[in-house]
Amino acid sequence: MRRTLSLVIPMIALAAPAGARDVKLEDAVQAAIEHSPDLRMGAADREKARAEKMSALGAMGPRLSTDGGFQYWDQATSVQFLDASTLPSEAELKQTLSTLPQPMQDIFLPLVENMRNPLRVQDRLTWSVNLQVAQPLTPLYSLYGLWKANRAAEQAAAAMQDGTRETVRYRTSEAFFRILSAQRMTEVARTAVAQVEAHLKTARAFLDAGVVGRDDVLRAEAALERARDGQNQGEAGVMLARAALNVQMGLPPMEPTQPVGDYTSDPPDPGLTLEQCVEKAIRNRAEVRATSKRAEMASAGKHAAIGTMLPTLAAVFRYSHLEGSKFQREDSWFVGGTFTWTFWEWGANWYKVRSAGADVSKAQDGLRLAHDGVVLDVTKSWLDVRTARSSIQAAAKAIVASEEALRVVTRKYEASTATSVEVLDAQSALTQAKAAHEVAVFNYWIARANLRRAVGVEP
Repeated sequence: MRRTLSLVIPMIALAAPAGARDVKLEDAVQAAIEHSPDLRMGAADREKARAEKMSALGAMGPRLSTDGGFQYWDQATSVQFLDASTLPSEAELKQTLSTLPQPMQDIFLPLVENMRNPLRVQDRLTWSVNLQVAQPLTPLYSLYGLWKANRAAEQAAAAMQDGTRETVRYRTSEAFFRILSAQRMTEVARTAVAQVEAHLKTARAFLDAGVVGRDDVLRAEAALERARDGQNQGEAGVMLARAALNVQMGLPPMEPTQPVGDYTSDPPDPGLTLEQCVEKAIRNRAEVRATSKRAEMASAGKHAAIGTMLPTLAAVFRYSHLEGSKFQREDSWFVGGTFTWTFWEWGANWYKVRSAGADVSKAQDGLRLAHDGVVLDVTKSWLDVRTARSSIQAAAKAIVASEEALRVVTRKYEASTATSVEVLDAQSALTQAKAAHEVAVFNYWIARANLRRAVGVEP
């Protein structure tokens, strides 16, 4: 028996609250992705990893630094090179130098006169400023390893965000189909109530005619209460399922929303073999990609640890400017290098390398574990789709058989050749068959959404 939900959408609309806003699956998923706190936290993790990667990259370049200072002394510093009392007077000096040519007199006379006064070698205020450029050389090995580790961390964060997005998509799809399933279950319960009410009416008429006893009416009344209780539970299930979808989309739980779409009750096979699904999942699943990047992180971390055992060699350029002192040139610079090597630490760095090596082995085992987990997840999801599709077909046949059984036993009851218990059992069997069919239909679509999550692409 072939059915489509498009034929029963009007009945579903009866279960929707007044003024409900129609929501397609694609729109619900998009709203959930935009609202998801998990995705926002994942974006923050990715941005953090990117910032750490750029920080590691910056550490590999030359480092520019500056420093300076000023001093205000109690007094300026002057130096008296000769005792002025031992020098000849100006007249005596001119007489002594008169035998020299005039150009030489012009040189020596001021020079000797300046020796009479103290020479200021430092001002009361002195200040200096320095500029230094340092380029690490051997530390580049460790720094490059650190940069690679942070780059892999950023890629792992991006992969995990993709995985979170697929999880949000699946949870939203599941909540979407749960509403439709609960609404269909409620319709089945309403139909069951109507059937039991009709049977109760017949039983009461037979009681008045003396055809059946009071116990038939009581059994019918009890069955009616059970059917109404099932309807109430179904309506509560609709409200709960709607609240779950609204929360996913960032809406108030009781916001009137109504999922819409044409989801056939006789769906085709997805058309992918198990081997194809596994192949796609190994290539696309976020967990595999993220675990692979964590293995790269561990390997890069090991290289960074090895770099800590190397000598530290750096190139240095330094420029200095000094004001207020005659003991040093105002402007000076140099180019050089620095070298340090802590060659004995009682194995501290050696054991760090061994620890990093253990992280590499652990990450590789984690990658194999993720691979096995994905294979198992895809296998289960693929089998769930096949099982759900088979359940739809089995439930459809059960409905046909239950409808025929109810028709026959109802005729017998009307002819007083069957009991009320048989009619109620037949009605219950039909209700259960219809409920099983609706559950199977939406379990299929939920299983298909889960297979999409497991594979990482549309199956």
